Amino acid sequence: MKNKKRISLIILILLLIGLGIWWSVQKEVEEEKGIINDVSRLNPTHITAIIKNQEVQGIQQAVEEARKNNLKVSIAGKRHSMGGHAFYKEALVLDMTAFNKTINVDPKRKIVTVQSGATWGDVIEAINPHTLAIGVMQAYNSFTVGGSLSVNVHESDPHFGPVVETVESFRLLLVNGTIVNVSRTENPELFSLVIGGYGLFGVILDVDLRLTENAIYKKQEQIIDYKEYYRVFKNLKEDENIRVIFARLSIARDETLLKEVIVTTYENTQQTDQQQLELAHAQSGKLKKWLFGLSRSYDWGKKLRWYLQKKYSDKFEPEIISRNNLMNNDIGFLDYYSATDTDVLQEYFVPVEQLAAFTDKLREIVEKNNLNLLSATIRYIPKNDETVLSYATKESYGVVLYFNIGMSEEEQEDVQRWTREITAEALAHNGTYYLPYKLYASQEQIRKAYPHLDQFFEKKQQYDPQELFMNKFYATYAKQE
Repeated sequence: MKNKKRISLIILILLLIGLGIWWSVQKEVEEEKGIINDVSRLNPTHITAIIKNQEVQGIQQAVEEARKNNLKVSIAGKRHSMGGHAFYKEALVLDMTAFNKTINVDPKRKIVTVQSGATWGDVIEAINPHTLAIGVMQAYNSFTVGGSLSVNVHESDPHFGPVVETVESFRLLLVNGTIVNVSRTENPELFSLVIGGYGLFGVILDVDLRLTENAIYKKQEQIIDYKEYYRVFKNLKEDENIRVIFARLSIARDETLLKEVIVTTYENTQQTDQQQLELAHAQSGKLKKWLFGLSRSYDWGKKLRWYLQKKYSDKFEPEIISRNNLMNNDIGFLDYYSATDTDVLQEYFVPVEQLAAFTDKLREIVEKNNLNLLSATIRYIPKNDETVLSYATKESYGVVLYFNIGMSEEEQEDVQRWTREITAEALAHNGTYYLPYKLYASQEQIRKAYPHLDQFFEKKQQYDPQELFMNKFYATYAKQE
């Protein structure tokens, strides 16, 4: 019996690997036919061409040729935004992933200068020998720096807000081909428009980022009720040595659903063990991928994942870890392909005191619609209104949700319906939602969530009257195509 189970497990793993390889081949075939898509696979779009350049001059020439030939230009990195933010029909797509050099590391000033196509993994590798670390990035290392600025990412260190806080300056290629320096003091209006501006004002070329220390952390966990999170977090945040706080909500389809919370903290140990500070290879995550697959397909799989997270998280995550190794995570365990369904992210921001009330409404919607919720986490976002399209105009918690959804037209209409329900609840609780994901929100909802949206679009017209830089996000909400 044990041998049969082992053989079944091996077959399942091989099948998943085979599907991953097949999907990679399919992507290449589609792109050869002029079809581009993002990680959601919900936005297949015919484009004119994909251009990769390693030099500034080549990027300038591509933009100039597009302008002369009346083509639209879209700017792409790893294409993890899920609403067509990185492309547009018949556009020329600038794939920035080859423009990926780390130009300089200044240990004294704690500044790294990096090209926008570099991934966070590239940056971590460059700065780790200097005992420096990233202040703000996503939870995984494979996203590009330029893409992260374009969506103004955030993460789990309570001492930082969105990534804009760590940006000293950047160079921007404008619609007319000129390159300008942008910072809080030089072209400050562009600073507030481009960060969190989804590539609509020009091409981010290289960026000066402020760094922090690569310290050694110790992990601790506790399990609490969701109604206690605000109080527990407030106490944890007051401890200067606690550098990372994040929380997982239960996805088990039982009495714990969105009620039990695993609170994970990483505290600075003040240790200087050089072996711990060395950059480790990111783990393959095969076991995590398999468990995630079970939770995608079965309710008992969700219960199993939640049980293992509560009882055996130390088997998946080390107790002692450097900041860089904590951040240098591989997102590959989330790779998934099916012809009929896909996984999507959504995130909603609510004022810290509204978390429990919003979670109650979220649970109602998940249960009422029998939603296939694969992950629910909580991130803290302090107030920051440096960007025009800021989601952090008040101190908030971000509730990050990962769903498996159907891809048919009928199923997508249903997803739009319940997504608008969740969005309406976030707005009713004086919150908002994150813009990089599938464009399900109504015109009314996005303008209520982002009251400066039309001002943002007016500035787009001033800086780019030809609308050279274009994507589906702008076309949907500004032009209402």
